[in-house]
Amino acid sequence: MSQHATGPSLAALGVITALVAGVHLALLLGGPDSLRVSLKPQATRTQTFQTRSMEAPQTRAAPAPVQRQKPPSAPSQPAATPPTRPTELAVATETLPVVSEAVAPMNSESQSQVVTPTPPPPQLEPLPPVTLAPMAFTVGALPPSTRISYKLTGQERGLNYSASGELRWQHNPTDYAASLTIKAFLIGSRIFSSVGAVGPQGLMPLRHADQWRGEKATHFDAENHRINFSNNKPSVDLQPGAQDQVSLYVQLAAAMAGDPERYKPGSSVSIQTATINDAVPWTLNLQSEETLQVDGKPVLTTKWVCLPRGKFDTQVELWLSRAHAWMPVRIRITQVSGSFIDMVMDSIQPLAPLASAPAAN
Repeated sequence: MSQHATGPSLAALGVITALVAGVHLALLLGGPDSLRVSLKPQATRTQTFQTRSMEAPQTRAAPAPVQRQKPPSAPSQPAATPPTRPTELAVATETLPVVSEAVAPMNSESQSQVVTPTPPPPQLEPLPPVTLAPMAFTVGALPPSTRISYKLTGQERGLNYSASGELRWQHNPTDYAASLTIKAFLIGSRIFSSVGAVGPQGLMPLRHADQWRGEKATHFDAENHRINFSNNKPSVDLQPGAQDQVSLYVQLAAAMAGDPERYKPGSSVSIQTATINDAVPWTLNLQSEETLQVDGKPVLTTKWVCLPRGKFDTQVELWLSRAHAWMPVRIRITQVSGSFIDMVMDSIQPLAPLASAPAAN
C-alpha cells in the first residue's frame, strides 16, 4: 500500500516563506518613520471584589464607681499647671508642615517657643532646551561615487529570511543623486531615492521619493523654507542642515571624513530628517568603535545609533568604515517587537561621477 503525504510540500513552504519575508520587508524598509509599530496594549481585565461589613460586638460599660461626698473645706490657692509632657507636644504639632522626628524633653522656657514651619525651597526656572548644532563639513569630504551591495538577513515572528540591497551614490561639484534599493523574491524592488545640490554645508536635498507599488515624494522648498509632502501631509518648516532618510547616510559619512577627531564616543548630533510622512529631528549617538567581519575580512568601524523618538519607534544602527570613505558597511533596523533587518556589505564598486543635475520634479 502506498502512503499519502499529510503535510504541505516543500514548494508550498518555500512560497509561504517568501511571501512572509516580502511583506515584512515592505513594512520595515522605510526608516524609523515608516517602521513605526502601532501596538495596542491588551485590555486590562477588571476583577470585581465583594466586601461585607461586620459590626463589632457591643461591650457593656462598667458601672461608674460611687464617690463619697467629702466635707467642705476652706478654699485654697489653685495648683500650678503641670508642664506639658513631650509626648503631648509631639501630638499637638502633628498638624504643622514640618515635625521633628525626635522631640527632646522641654523645660518651662521652651514651652513658650513657637514652632515655625520651614519655608519651601525657591522655585527654579526651567533650563532652556539644548539645541544641537547641525553638522558642517567641506565639499572635499564627500565620499567618491560608489555602489555598495549588501546581504540582507531578517527575522519576523521567529521566521528567518534573506534578501539583497544596494546603496548607490553619485555626485559632481554641484549636484548629487543617491538611492537605496531592496530586492526580495516574489515582491520585487523597493527604491528610496534622494536628489539635490551640494553646498558649503553639505548635501541639500531637493526631492526624496519612495517607489513601491506607486511613488510618494517629499519636496524641499529652500526658497520658502518649507518641506512639502505629496500624500497631503501637513508641510513643516525646513531647518538648516535638513536631510532625508537616504542622504543622511552620506551626510554623516562626509562629516566623519571632514573632521573625524571631532566625534568621540558619547557625542551626539541632531539632524532634521524627512521621510514621506514627516520631517523631525533625529538624534544620533556615537557609541563606540567595533571590528566587523565584512566579506571575510576584519574592518574597523564607528557605530552610530539613531535613538527611537517614541515608545513604539524603531532603532536604526549604522556602522561607518574609514577604509570605505566612512560609508555604512552595516545597517540594522530593529522594531520594538524584536523583529529586525540586518544589511552587511557584500562588495563595493566605484562609479563614474554624476554627469548632470538630476531631475527633482
